[in-house]
Amino acid sequence: MTLLEWTKQAVKRDKSLNNWFGERLYEWVPLCDEAISQLMKGTPFLVVSDRERDWFVHYIINNVNRVSNNRPFVPIFSLMNFIPYSHKTDKVEYLDMVEDMLDITFRGDYRYWYIGKEDSNIYRLVSRKKNSFVWLFDRESENTFFLKSYTDNLDQQLVSLFKLFNKTITVSMFGEIEI
Repeated sequence: MTLLEWTKQAVKRDKSLNNWFGERLYEWVPLCDEAISQLMKGTPFLVVSDRERDWFVHYIINNVNRVSNNRPFVPIFSLMNFIPYSHKTDKVEYLDMVEDMLDITFRGDYRYWYIGKEDSNIYRLVSRKKNSFVWLFDRESENTFFLKSYTDNLDQQLVSLFKLFNKTITVSMFGEIEI
């Protein structure tokens, strides 16, 4: 089964996605496919957000590698564990040093998973790395998944989207879909 076919079925089964995600499916699948492909190769993902969505980074980190997922752990980490004060700087030199440290640590083979607006300081760092998994608010941009920050049920949408991505990791690990 292809990722597109599986995702269509998953969205039909999940009422929290079915209400808003259906028309976004064709934007999501290529981005999800690339992210899952990189994860299955062992590429680490560093999750980070703008300040407003710090809670969501914690949610992802607390749920993505739960034992109850019944699968091997995946290399998804919070960037804040490496650089806890990243939101507090707007200095390019600091971001350059962070990027150098990450390039040394991961030998240049890592991706960001960013959730937030493009006006955050940390997004400048994220935007330097190609093929990152970016959920961008209030601005459509190539190779990003666009969301509206002013949507009434945004938090629910984020959680539902994460759950879909997490299930996609599982089914791809066990060969139920083609990546």
